[in-house]
Amino acid sequence: MGERVHADRSQALVRDRVVGIGRDVPRVGPRRGDIHFVSFPDLGGNVLKGPHPGVVVQSDRLHRSNTVTLVPMSSSPRSAFEQPPYLVSVSTSESGLPRDGFAKCDQLVTLPTIVLGPRAGRLSPEAMARLDEALRFVLGV
Repeated sequence: MGERVHADRSQALVRDRVVGIGRDVPRVGPRRGDIHFVSFPDLGGNVLKGPHPGVVVQSDRLHRSNTVTLVPMSSSPRSAFEQPPYLVSVSTSESGLPRDGFAKCDQLVTLPTIVLGPRAGRLSPEAMARLDEALRFVLGV
């Protein structure tokens, strides 16, 4: 007669199963908090354009997506002196970038991942918490 498989053993069999032999390993994309250099498109108006760092703000659950949602960064935004709630100050020690700057949460953009340049840094947990607060303000969530 057939041997009865215990629940623990059957879960191990399922977990260890190899599926998709001959397929490429899934690409691992950018992670939330990563900073990449991006050439932001000229969309007109007072929107940041050209090469700038951008912070990945989408969920890590989307790291295999072909698109990425970013908050652009600038070292000298026009509205910095007003200290608006959508502008997040980020120091070099919090980002790994060579200059202090600001994350412009009012200018969220979703772009194809192929436009991402090399990873230039990563936001600290403290800076990411401030950025999340600014995103809640901008998005009303």
